[in-house]
Amino acid sequence: MKELMDVVLKDCQNNLNGLNKSTTVRSASSLERTVNEATAGGDPPQKRTHVMPIGRGGTSLSNEEINNLIDVGGLQCDCCKCKSKKLLVCQRCKKAYYCSAECQKKQWRENGHKLHCRKDGEFKAEDLVQIARLKNKPELNDKIVRVVGPDKNNEGRYEVRMEGSVKGDKSFSIAAGNLNQLRPYDCRK
Repeated sequence: MKELMDVVLKDCQNNLNGLNKSTTVRSASSLERTVNEATAGGDPPQKRTHVMPIGRGGTSLSNEEINNLIDVGGLQCDCCKCKSKKLLVCQRCKKAYYCSAECQKKQWRENGHKLHCRKDGEFKAEDLVQIARLKNKPELNDKIVRVVGPDKNNEGRYEVRMEGSVKGDKSFSIAAGNLNQLRPYDCRK
């Protein structure tokens, strides 16, 4: 039985590695979801695609940092970057991975995970999020935008703005159900 589990685990890790190295643009489908419950537990990681329109103000994020935000994670410890066979997952955001309790504590205190960790569906001002599941404006799906804050006029909606927008640029309101959280900011490094 242990040999069978080792084979299944190795296949899952190989599939996840292949998805992370893929450069083709795809949407997350059931074939692209990879389960690695023996490694991290929780929801299966998924490959995400993105489009990040940059406004007139530019952005301080590099392409590598943007890709790390949408990366599924789970291949290495987010703190020390070691590639352990068994990784722990943050129980709050379920998007940060650690090889040990010590690394988890260090990331929480010293590296800022405490500031950026969010429960599913929780958004705060300045968070980067990905728009998804829009039916009326599908051209906005997969775009990465910055949260301005809760929409004061519509409960359950958030005001978002294009990254790099400047004063006077338009923001728009999106339902919380149409926003995907990205990996916590501290995991992008």
